[in-house]
This record gives sequence, structure tokens and C-alpha cells, in this order.
Amino acid sequence: MNQKACPYEDAVVAAARSGNWSSELSAHRNSCLSCAELTLVVTVLARDAEGLNSIEKPLPNPGPIWLRAHLASRERDFMRATRAIVWVQRATIAAVISLGLVFVPRLWDLFKTAFSRFALNLPTVDFPRTAGSPLLVFMICMLVLGGLALWELTVAQEN
Repeated sequence: MNQKACPYEDAVVAAARSGNWSSELSAHRNSCLSCAELTLVVTVLARDAEGLNSIEKPLPNPGPIWLRAHLASRERDFMRATRAIVWVQRATIAAVISLGLVFVPRLWDLFKTAFSRFALNLPTVDFPRTAGSPLLVFMICMLVLGGLALWELTVAQEN
């Protein structure tokens, strides 16, 4: 339902805010339901606005806010800069572990001969003599970890 606006609305709003009512405007407000409601609303809102303006809240100190934002920015930059270093470290650890597993059978034989002098009854465990080419294991580890690093660098930046 569309109602036409009263031509006195702007004058009623100004009078309700200031409290200065002319006799003609006061008579119109008493006869027009729309202007009477508008007067009530504007009066209540003006009173609330005065109450809110009288409350003095000091603004927060901008120093700690700026410092937190600056530290967060530096941390994001640090994480972005060290992401590649972390992946190289992971690749190195994986390569060392895989190469170590390749050479475990030979190391076990060395330990057995070294401790055989002490007459310890060590369990006899026979590892397979060849666990694969160390270069092949190293290359496979590098390819897998390199693919994971590229995936993280591209997908993680999109999120």
C-alpha cells in the first residue's frame, strides 16, 4: 500500500529535533497521524542520540593495534619466505632416510662383525642384499617431494 508523504514532513522533523514548534505546524501535527508518529520517532531518536553523545569513550591507543598488524604482516612474510626452505629440509630428510635404508643391510653386517668379538649372541637377521639402486631411490624421493612442494606453493597461495 503506497501512502503519499505529507508535505509538512521535513518541517515536522526539524521542529521535533529542535523543539521549536510554530502554532500552524503544531496544529498540523495534532491533526495528521503520519506527522504525529514521525514526531514521536524523531523525538525518541534525538533523545537517544543525545544520550549516546554524552557518553565519553576514549579511542583506543593506535600503537598496540598497529604493532599487532605489523607483527602479523611480518609473520605472513616470514612464512611465505621460509616455505621453500622447509620443503628442501623435508626433501633432505627423506633422501637421507631412504639412502640410509638402502645401506642398512651393509651396516648390519658391519655391526655384527664388530660385536662378534664381544661374544654377544645377536639375533641373526638377514636383510636382502640389494634394496635397490640408491640413485633410483633418491631420484624417486626428489620427484615426489618436488611435486608436493610445487603443489603446496601453487595451491596454498590460492587459499
